[in-house]
Amino acid sequence: MLRKRLQPKPKKSLVEALLWDMQGTAAEKLALFEKVKARGDFAGEDRAELLRVERMLRTFAATET
Repeated sequence: MLRKRLQPKPKKSLVEALLWDMQGTAAEKLALFEKVKARGDFAGEDRAELLRVERMLRTFAATET
């Protein structure tokens, strides 16, 4: 019997963890995201990823209301 190779799970970025593990509305998540971004806590994160997530949050917050 052949064994299935285990693939390592991709590591969640700090941004993804913030978005998916947090409860609340998109507007609340956007406010928290902006606050954390202003403090400079995303210094090691990919800039393109940050822009993508911020755009996604803004879209969700606009459609939520």
